[in-house]
Amino acid sequence: MTRFTKATIVMVVTACGLWGCAQGPAGSAAQAERLRALEAKCAKYEEDYRAVAAARDQAKKLVVSLEHEKAQFQKELALKQDIEKESAELHKQIDARTGERDILQARCDRLKKGIQNLLGQDEGPTAAGPALTPPAAASISDAQPAGGGKL
Repeated sequence: MTRFTKATIVMVVTACGLWGCAQGPAGSAAQAERLRALEAKCAKYEEDYRAVAAARDQAKKLVVSLEHEKAQFQKELALKQDIEKESAELHKQIDARTGERDILQARCDRLKKGIQNLLGQDEGPTAAGPALTPPAAASISDAQPAGGGKL
């Protein structure tokens, strides 16, 4: 290559460099404005992220408390179901005992009627006559003085 070609290449490269540097300051104001807008957007997103993170943490605490409450309700429900089962068993026992009582009551009523019939048969002839007192009872009442004194 000749000197002239080399010099021309150096001149073209230098001219392009100068032209590019001349374009930089005019475009840097627009870039600075764009950079500020992006920083503002980024700051807004960071603020939104913090708010969402705080809401997430609060929701996690709420979930933990609700799970604890759910476990407590499940325990109470299990206890209630146990009580209902026990109550049903007790009702069955009450029904069985009531049936036994009714059967025994009927037996007692039949026994009572049978005894009354037997007593009625025994009292039949004496009911028509005067009431007799046993001789020992009559002698004791006659032997006591009217004043209540001892013999």
